[in-house]
Amino acid sequence: MQPDTNRPVEILSIGTEVILGRIQDTNSAWLADRLTQAGANVRRITGIPDVPAELEAVARDAAVRGTGLVVSTGGLGPTPDDLTVATLALAARCGVTRDPLAVADYRKRRDIKDGDDLPPNLQKMATVPDTALVYLNPAGWAPAFLLPIEDTLIFAMPGPPQEMEAIYDAHLGPLAEGWYAGRTATQRIRVGMFESQVSPLLEEVMNRYPSAYLKAYVALGDGDGLPIDVVVRRSDGVSPVEELGEVIEFFADLARLHGNEITFLE
Repeated sequence: MQPDTNRPVEILSIGTEVILGRIQDTNSAWLADRLTQAGANVRRITGIPDVPAELEAVARDAAVRGTGLVVSTGGLGPTPDDLTVATLALAARCGVTRDPLAVADYRKRRDIKDGDDLPPNLQKMATVPDTALVYLNPAGWAPAFLLPIEDTLIFAMPGPPQEMEAIYDAHLGPLAEGWYAGRTATQRIRVGMFESQVSPLLEEVMNRYPSAYLKAYVALGDGDGLPIDVVVRRSDGVSPVEELGEVIEFFADLARLHGNEITFLE
């Protein structure tokens, strides 16, 4: 299974605790950065509570909007409010099954003999939609899975950040690099100007280079100037790296006209 890489990517954070503000959603920012670096066109981040009807609606709406890939976190654990598997299976119009790879992994890691029942919590976490591809969790128990819902794919991962990051590094990251390779190039720079001074320059650059996005971060200013992210994304098969250099050079020329030089931050 592979998403249509010309279509956008969405991130979905599932958990009532996130919506109530009891847990900060760091997963979405982390994923958006990694997916953008891989070349994906991330267009939406959505947070929803552990309410099956809302999750089903959001998943199906993403398919209606023409989203290529939805990356979700949360709701795959053993507790009663972990309803992501059953709900996404409902949205995909499929059933659920206990995945043999996950079961074998649990037996090996817990030293549970064949024929002995798995504990109920492991039975639940080994259950996945029956049309999904399963990816084992290197830092926890609940596996991730890739599930088609019409022409949209959903890659569902657990919510704990250390598990999500480990699954991304082991599975989703390499997949994304293959799916979206060469589509995005980024660089963070700094220029010694105020926001009111730099904003017209950013607009001029983006008007000249429609594939570029430039953003100045006032909150990250340290008295020596403003950090600016420069992102170039191409979907026409042309490498964005050369254009990124052109964009930065053009912005640097504009800054020099105002008596300022740029520095590279990363």
